[in-house]
Amino acid sequence: MVIVLAGYRKYLIMKYFIGILLLMGVASCSNDDDNNVVTNDASINGTWRPFKYEFRGKNITLNDCEDKGVIMINADFSGAYDRYESSASGNCNLSDSFVGKWTYDKLYNTLTITYTDAGVTKTMKKQVQSYSDSELRINDNSKNLDNTPGNDEAVLVFRKE
Repeated sequence: MVIVLAGYRKYLIMKYFIGILLLMGVASCSNDDDNNVVTNDASINGTWRPFKYEFRGKNITLNDCEDKGVIMINADFSGAYDRYESSASGNCNLSDSFVGKWTYDKLYNTLTITYTDAGVTKTMKKQVQSYSDSELRINDNSKNLDNTPGNDEAVLVFRKE
């Protein structure tokens, strides 16, 4: 009888410790998801105008046409994207213009506009480097900044109006 009680006592102690370990494991893992959430008190909503390029440590000012561009993100995430370029003749041409619905993925820092063009739904994505209450920084390789095609990984800096 003494041997049976000693075995039962070890069984209860082992069960108690396993229960404590499981409880500690569940408690320590319950809030891990909160650590992966990117928070930013600044609102990405607003009207953003291009200001300059940053390329290889240099600030490159925009020409008069590029200054006319806009990213507009309303509170309901409707909005527009307009981009202007200078033509060979010196005229200012609207090169891209989209009206649609914006989304911002905080995990991947991706700003996406979904729009309809000739009855077809399309998307345009922009990689956001950072943003604040007054500045939006987007990775951009659309402009040849050093007269060598294909290596112009720059940051296009926008200012909020």
